[in-house]
Amino acid sequence: MDKFPLLPDIPEDFYNTDLLFQALMDTMSDSIYFKDRQCRLIRFSRKLMDNLGISDPIDLAGKTDIELFGPEFGQRTREEELRIMETGQPIIGMVEGRDLGNGKKNWTSTTKFPLRNAKGEIFGLVGITREINELKQVENDLQFLATHDVLTSLPNRYLLFDRMDQAINRAHRHGNILAILFIDIDDFKMINDTYGHATGDLILVQIAEQLKKNVREVDTVARIGGDEFIVLMESIQNEEEAVHVAERVVNDIRKGINIFPICPDVTVSVGISLYPKHGTSSSQLMARADDAMYRAKINKNSFVLYS
Repeated sequence: MDKFPLLPDIPEDFYNTDLLFQALMDTMSDSIYFKDRQCRLIRFSRKLMDNLGISDPIDLAGKTDIELFGPEFGQRTREEELRIMETGQPIIGMVEGRDLGNGKKNWTSTTKFPLRNAKGEIFGLVGITREINELKQVENDLQFLATHDVLTSLPNRYLLFDRMDQAINRAHRHGNILAILFIDIDDFKMINDTYGHATGDLILVQIAEQLKKNVREVDTVARIGGDEFIVLMESIQNEEEAVHVAERVVNDIRKGINIFPICPDVTVSVGISLYPKHGTSSSQLMARADDAMYRAKINKNSFVLYS
C-alpha cells in the first residue's frame, strides 16, 4: 500500500501507524482480534478484553478459544479458522450462540478474513465480532408473537397444526395413539355481555392455566379462537386416557372461576377425536373433535368422544 503524502503543519502523530492502529482498535464497539496460524490471539481490541473481563493484555495474549471458552465452542471455532487459513475463503456474518452457563446464551455475529503477507502467503486471520443479543431477543419476541396467543401465551393455531403434523408423523412411525380435545366455553358471549370483556379475558387466562394443570408436560394446550382451546395428547395408551383427561377438565372448570370480587359460573364442552381411529390428518382430527364438541354442547358441561 502506498504511503500517505506528508502534509505541512500536521502533527507527526497522524503518521504514526502504530498509534493510529491502536486508537482504532480501542475505540471500536466491536471486538477485533488477530490470530496466527495456530489460532492464538496476537493482537486484540480493548472491547474484546472488556467482554472477557480481562484487564491485563498479558492474560489474553497467546490464548486460543479452547482455553478461553472450553473445548466444545473452542474446537468448533478452531476448525472454522483453520479452514479459513487453509482455503483463503473468509466467513462473513456468521451467527453463533455461546452458552454462558446460567441458562442464557451470548449471541454474536462474526466476520473473519485471512491475512496475507507481501508474498501473498496466509500467516493468520483477522476477526470482527459483534454482540447481537438485543437483535436476537427482538427476533425471538417476533417469533413468539407469530406462534402464540397474545392473551394467554398459549400456542396459536399455526403452531398447533405444526405440532399436530409432527405428532401424527411420529404416531404413524411408532404405531401410537394420539388424542385431540376440542374445548369450548359454554355461553361465553353471555358471560362477556354480563360481566364485560375485561372479565372475559381474565376467565380465558384462568382456563388456560387450569388446562395446563390438567394435562402432562408433553401435551400441547393451544388457543385457536375466541373461546376455543385445543389439547393435543401424544402417545397415549388408549382412548380411556383421553376420556379421563376430558372428564377432569370439565369437572375442574365446573368448580368455578374466582375473579375477585365475582365468581361467575363457567362450564365447558369437550369433543374428543383419536388418531388413527377417527382420522389420519390434522384437518380430519380437528373436524371430528369439533363435531363431537358440538354434540357435547347439546347438554353443555360435558364431553363426547367422536363416533
